[in-house]
Amino acid sequence: MKNERPIIIKRVKKVAGGHHGGAWKVAYADFVTAMMAFFMLLWLISNPDKERLKGLAQYFSPSVGDGTPATPVLGSSAGMGGQARNASTDRSKATGTPTSAAATAGSARGGTANVPASMRVMASELQVALDAVSQEQGKNTQIESTKDGLRITLMDTDKQSMFRSNTAEMNPFARGLLAKVAERLATSGAQLAIEGHTDGAGGQSDMNWRLSGERALAARSALVALGITPDRFAEVVAMGATKPVYPDQPDRPENRRITVLVKAEASALPSDSSFQF
Repeated sequence: MKNERPIIIKRVKKVAGGHHGGAWKVAYADFVTAMMAFFMLLWLISNPDKERLKGLAQYFSPSVGDGTPATPVLGSSAGMGGQARNASTDRSKATGTPTSAAATAGSARGGTANVPASMRVMASELQVALDAVSQEQGKNTQIESTKDGLRITLMDTDKQSMFRSNTAEMNPFARGLLAKVAERLATSGAQLAIEGHTDGAGGQSDMNWRLSGERALAARSALVALGITPDRFAEVVAMGATKPVYPDQPDRPENRRITVLVKAEASALPSDSSFQF
């Protein structure tokens, strides 16, 4: 019994590490937020799309609504219609603003279409090409950016028409203009809409409505023959004499026109902000 070695039992008390707290989480969250803001700033600075930048500025604007309507009130400005027409039919000068210009003035207050930069480049190139064709025939063409996309307008002048009088028979001059349009639109996958417009000589008669629709269809057929696939066309619309370029001079030749609308992607930004640059 004396030779037995004593049994020693060691009991080690484990002490858990102290609680470190959550202060590091707050610091990490601040760091991530700062990095996100930094990369957003870099993206905004490097973005060449001025319309998108303007839309973002409108979205984050602290001031909402200044009492001014986002679009001109119908009949409240020259060229918008709704007022008594001028009885004068003098074509030597145009009184008032053309409808196409007045309708787009002040409408880009937010929520405008997302017209990509490539489409704007295409519009610039197309305008140069069309001007080269019609430079001796007066101002036959107009390209403008609206909330719906790009509007390409081919119109008559007192020097040159696009159709034989009172018919949908397109002449070589009009086919030449549409050839330039088709050449530029062939590389774009955007949906198209075509509008046919007549002057006010026929009033609201069935013949005037039918003529505007037949001319729009003739333009569509010409574009299809020039290589635009039929599935690209979303609408072919007869407008009659309801949307004249010069409402106070309904018989002006510029009111007889074909409009090709290149539809742009709708913007997700709201349209109720009032920030202005």
